[in-house]
Amino acid sequence: MNLLFIGNSHTYFNDMAATVKQLLEATGERTHVTMLTRGGKGLVHHMTDPNTLFNIRYGGYDTVIAQERAAGFDQASFTEGAEALARMSAEAGARFLLFMPWVRRDERSTQRDMTEAYLSFARKQGCRFAPCGETFTRLLTSLKADDLYCEDGNHATALGSYAAAVTIFYTVTGRKRTIDPTKIDDPGILSGLTPALCARIHAEACFATRLFNG
Repeated sequence: MNLLFIGNSHTYFNDMAATVKQLLEATGERTHVTMLTRGGKGLVHHMTDPNTLFNIRYGGYDTVIAQERAAGFDQASFTEGAEALARMSAEAGARFLLFMPWVRRDERSTQRDMTEAYLSFARKQGCRFAPCGETFTRLLTSLKADDLYCEDGNHATALGSYAAAVTIFYTVTGRKRTIDPTKIDDPGILSGLTPALCARIHAEACFATRLFNG
């Protein structure tokens, strides 16, 4: 599987895309990952970036995974950029997916607005999206915000990035059943997280992915 990640710091923080690769390979999917990211930039920036255009058209990717900026999220800008990248991906024969991040820690009440924007776009385009912000919402019923958020209240901790990677994994694969992380070389367990916590994250990520993608 050849994946292209397009986004900003939420994609490259804690080497999140590499964790997706580890999860895929732990379940038998040989994977190559490329990242095209720039801090603070949204999809409108990427839709005109020559490097992005070249990679989508000639990189031979199976799947393009695009992430809009979270801070200052603007639905009109998101839609414009996502539509352009979805069209380019289709023309190149690549599947287009969205990676929905999480809102700022002090703006948690706006997560549902972002989710609705991604869900609306995905339904119109007939594509899937990784509801990582909703996985955060579910985990925050028992975890502290500091477990998932860095001190800046914006970026993810290593645990938060792992939760995002697991959500993207279930979105990319379309798996409907939760994997037992103790049965694979799970990158969370290998990094020192407890098997119980990794199992909880897998369960919440799988549930959120099914809930919003069917």
